[in-house]
Amino acid sequence: MTTLRDIQLKIRLAGGHEHAVTLREDAPELLTIFTALSTPGTGNQFVQLPLDGGKAACSFQTSQLVSIMSEPPVLMEFNKVPVAATPVQPSQATQLRRPRFVVIDDFLSPQEHNELLAFALMSEEQFEAGTVTTYEPEIRQNLVILRFGETVHGRLIQNRLLVWFPLFAKTFAMPVFPLGSVESHLTAAGDGQYFKVHCDDAPDILRVFSCVYYMHREPRGFAGGELRLYDSIEEGNSRRPAETFTAVEPVANRMVVFPSKEFHEARPVRCPSKEFADRRFAITSWLHSSMHPDPEATFGWGHFRCGVVAPQFFTSQGSGGSKS
Repeated sequence: MTTLRDIQLKIRLAGGHEHAVTLREDAPELLTIFTALSTPGTGNQFVQLPLDGGKAACSFQTSQLVSIMSEPPVLMEFNKVPVAATPVQPSQATQLRRPRFVVIDDFLSPQEHNELLAFALMSEEQFEAGTVTTYEPEIRQNLVILRFGETVHGRLIQNRLLVWFPLFAKTFAMPVFPLGSVESHLTAAGDGQYFKVHCDDAPDILRVFSCVYYMHREPRGFAGGELRLYDSIEEGNSRRPAETFTAVEPVANRMVVFPSKEFHEARPVRCPSKEFADRRFAITSWLHSSMHPDPEATFGWGHFRCGVVAPQFFTSQGSGGSKS
């Protein structure tokens, strides 16, 4: 078995700033920064690299890169790196659609967030390997508590989402539908773990909205793990993900909500300490449409009427996501 090397990097940024970083040679960030340096102008990404064993981080936009010195030398096979797709010109047959999403920072109170994180940290033995039913197993690597929604902590998230539900429907220009259920999983992503490009809807699953809530302890012990929401190429009744995307950072106490049909990906996590407590924790919930609507219900399980958008509620045109 080949032992992976540590690569010592000296990264020079615009303005004369320099940072010394150590990455394992299979780190996805290594490919990201060398690709950005070799193909300037193809896109601007936000990158976080761990410093001092994960106790600190170097954060920058790839457009700021000036040079990279590596020891030992790094030989990148750039001919295998996918470049951004040429934008598809909209027509009657084919169109490129940007992902729809909203980001809500400070979704819970600090005390509620801390209680959820404490629950995750004390539940290490309850986590099991995450699986998928409609994809090959290698598409996902993380740990999960599938029955999290049955806990008191799960119901806290679900009830809060129910209050926001009318605003989600209004923001995405969708009719307010009768809710059938709210499904919630608690996940923990450690070093090298990921969830590749997929969408959450399926013919036999009535998921309408996907909601991802992030937790981690401070100082953050991991890098990477951002959420990528991909543009969709739509041709008639078929859809597929484009190579262009919008990235959202996994900030603690942040909720990201998007229609379940959107293609998305959880990028690989780098966790130098390998400690369970330093993982990127997330609660993923799905709002399901009812298969047998109650004709007497306006929507959901109640009659929430709120026409005022909370100040922390903003769309993909706000500051929560970085365009790529």
